Amino acid sequence: MQSVEQALAALRRAEPRVEVAARTAWESLLAGASPESLTQWRLQQYCWDELPQTWFPDQNDLGRGVGARWPVAQALAALLDELGMGRYARIARSEITREILTISEHTPERARGLARRAAERSGIEPPNTELFSWGASMGPAEAYALESVADTLELAVAVGELVPGARGWRDRQSELTLAVLTSARTDLGGDSPFDRVLTERLGRWVRGARSTTRNAMLAPLAPRLVDPVEPLTGAAARAVLHPLDWLLTEVGEGITLTAAGYLPPRTVARALDELGWREELIGASHREVDAYPVLVLREAATRLGLVRRRGARLQPTPTGRSALVEGSVLWSVVAGRLIGPEHSALAVTWEVVLAVLEAGDTVVEEDVRGLVQAVVTESGWRVAGRRQPAEADTSPLFFAVLRELRWLELVEESGALTGRRLQARPGAPLLFRAALRHRVLHRDVVLE
Repeated sequence: MQSVEQALAALRRAEPRVEVAARTAWESLLAGASPESLTQWRLQQYCWDELPQTWFPDQNDLGRGVGARWPVAQALAALLDELGMGRYARIARSEITREILTISEHTPERARGLARRAAERSGIEPPNTELFSWGASMGPAEAYALESVADTLELAVAVGELVPGARGWRDRQSELTLAVLTSARTDLGGDSPFDRVLTERLGRWVRGARSTTRNAMLAPLAPRLVDPVEPLTGAAARAVLHPLDWLLTEVGEGITLTAAGYLPPRTVARALDELGWREELIGASHREVDAYPVLVLREAATRLGLVRRRGARLQPTPTGRSALVEGSVLWSVVAGRLIGPEHSALAVTWEVVLAVLEAGDTVVEEDVRGLVQAVVTESGWRVAGRRQPAEADTSPLFFAVLRELRWLELVEESGALTGRRLQARPGAPLLFRAALRHRVLHRDVVLE
């Protein structure tokens, strides 16, 4: 096998322009590392993700700007051939590479979608698992874990153990991925790649967005998020999430809504009576729009993906049907979706409120509102005019979270209006811990 310089020299003798482009690509691809360190995942990442975003200056008549991308890929393929890496060369000059690079010149978003699908079809793109979802931005531990999985999947495809597109291939891909992530490694001091990813994710989550208030609040909580939270099952899960369980039972296979799109009065009346909410209201409450707790419950179930409106009917989703059958499914779904994966001021508010209530202690509502404002402000969120948010801006976020927790019966309130106190109901702290852990492992943690 030739050295890289020998291979480049051979290209230079045949076509100087190709050698220039090949050298440019190789330096970007491996940054001086030896050919033995090249992997299929790294090559695909370069050809399908990095190269489409690269703008080339004048390359001795090779082309400028976006027009040089496909010639660069062809030059890289020629270099890989010279190095005896024919399988990788075929990827670099493949029709899918040409298509991605050509489309990227005019519609970058479409090219990115095509690249994602091509990577998934290759079989070596590490899938998300129940352990965690891969982040768009990664720390060193996560990048190491991803490439370790990709290397294992590449080998499995090469020897025929994993056949992309065959029946059950994604199940086998997940099994191989989990085996890599959970196996102890000597080069990690006996830790598994997942152990290191979890430590890294927790650290980034605590430090996220440079908020000293957030850091002080989350640092004591982080050790409690290391171990997975065993979901409640059966009657215990249904007891903690009684209002949601009641609504799923009431909806059954679907109920017809009113002409205005609300729950029928008989359902509203049953909810108020059977959930013990009637005394919370003043005046007639036959309509959902007048029965605030019932309205919040239905909106929460919709947000959590348990029910959905189809025309004039409210129906359970497939997830909702499973949750009605198995209490552990209901518990796990709520834990995974209570905060959600998005990066927003509302999601930050959910984190703050759940982190405070997770310990199970009684807290002063005003103090929690103050924490929300401090963390949202210190995290860099701004309102119209780029001014820092005032209490009038963050209080609606806090009350949106509290409203849902209150009518899902996960939090109870006590005391006078001016000194109101909050406390998680029995069983809720465990759910909050699971929700926070899911947040850490299944979203992108904002870098400092």
